[in-house]
Amino acid sequence: MINQSLAHAVGRFADLTQDVPDSDLDREWTWGAYDSDGVRFAFFRIYEELRELAVRTAVERAARGRIASSAQRILNQYHTAYRDLEAVLLGVETGEANRAPGEGEWSLRQIAAHIVEAEVGFFGVVKYALDRHRISDGRPTQIPDEEWEAIIGMDEASIEKILDGPLAGIRSYYEALHERVLLEFADISEGELTVPSMYWEEDYEMSLRFRLYRFDSHLRQHIVQVDKTLESIGHSPNESKRLLRLIYSALGETEGATIGAWDVAEEFRREAAEKIAAHADEITGILA
Repeated sequence: MINQSLAHAVGRFADLTQDVPDSDLDREWTWGAYDSDGVRFAFFRIYEELRELAVRTAVERAARGRIASSAQRILNQYHTAYRDLEAVLLGVETGEANRAPGEGEWSLRQIAAHIVEAEVGFFGVVKYALDRHRISDGRPTQIPDEEWEAIIGMDEASIEKILDGPLAGIRSYYEALHERVLLEFADISEGELTVPSMYWEEDYEMSLRFRLYRFDSHLRQHIVQVDKTLESIGHSPNESKRLLRLIYSALGETEGATIGAWDVAEEFRREAAEKIAAHADEITGILA
């Protein structure tokens, strides 16, 4: 599974900086000869360090003969989108999460519930098709209704209760589901990407390659909706949140580079987490 040390370091930095007024980003902070951009340059240093780590991880994987497969690269794209959603939702309060931008339009909580509900379905379809292919036990291509609960590990009523609840609960369940997707599908082989699956399209079969790409594409579709909703309810991002979104995107790419080779570049990740923690301590002192 993905090592959470970087995510924890980035999360702490985000907690400290997301509400910093734009003017405070001009406060003095230097890194070597770079002394003209103030505190905002710390954001870019973290961004650069994470981007560098993604490259170093890919190089180390290749050196060990563990080059990422197609499925792992697709899951990397999906994971980067997942981190982007986290960044977009930074600082959203309960009242804002429940506020619809207009009559008949979805609140942020409803959008999040829809994202998770869809991904529960995506997961079930891929899991069933993959198991059916590997076991070759003659099961039908279409998932029988009675098998959904066993695949998902939770009955429909329990899932609906979570999705009808507060945003925090939805996000907590989504975190576990997201991790399960990465863990269970990271070993999909090149040949298995062509395995057929059937979902709401009824008699229309789609490959597992298509299904995996839908995790990312569907999530990106609704991140756009989240952006529009935030603007409509008056929650426009300040400069810090815009910079943090870059950082979270780089975090997602860096973490995603380890999918299927979870132990690669551990020392590099530890060093990067320590650097980010040091930046957070420095900025905390400046802004205090």
